This record gives sequence, C-alpha cells and structure tokens, in this order.
Amino acid sequence: MRIWMALVAIVVSLPAVALAQPRWTFCVASSKTGADVWITEVFVAGRDRAELESAFKAMLGRNGAAGADAQCPMPREDKTDAVNAQFEAEEFNRKLGAKLHAVGANGFLARR
Repeated sequence: MRIWMALVAIVVSLPAVALAQPRWTFCVASSKTGADVWITEVFVAGRDRAELESAFKAMLGRNGAAGADAQCPMPREDKTDAVNAQFEAEEFNRKLGAKLHAVGANGFLARR
C-alpha cells in the first residue's frame, strides 16, 4: 500500500516539476518600414508573451522607436532551440537588408 501511495505522489508531482523548468525566448521588433529591427538576447520567459511584447514595445518607444511592431516567439524548454531561433531571425532580417540592433533583455524585463 505504501509503495502504491508513493507512486501516486510521484505521478501527481511530475507536472509541477515539468512546469518549474525555465522556458526560453527572445523578442523581435521592427520599425513600420522594416528598415530597423531590434532583437533581444535570449532570456527566461517569466511572464506571458503578451506582457513581454507590450513591455518590449514600451521600452523601444521610450528609446525613440515608437510604433515598432514587437513579437516574442513561444517560449521553449531548450535554450539551444531558442538561441537557434534567434540566430535564424537575425539572418532572415539581415537578408532583407534591415539594420539590426541588439537589445539586452534586462532593459524591459525589470519594469512591470
């Protein structure tokens, strides 16, 4: 009986362990013309995507890039996958001829 109860406790706690792992993302924003693109470093997504996008857009607006369209991809469990996606976003925008601007994530993550 004790073994069965221990197994049930483990199974019940597994989803909590899976949720506790960090999820990684980055954000990208482009000017209305697409000539300028801002890409953040990869960071742990501690908030909802909509909140991240809103905070990133607000930070860009405070720094003279009002009206930029901001997007943050769905967070991923594997940091390497997020870094590869960020690299692909940089390459894509570079091929389009956009001027890329690197952005530290702490510039907009600290504000709430």
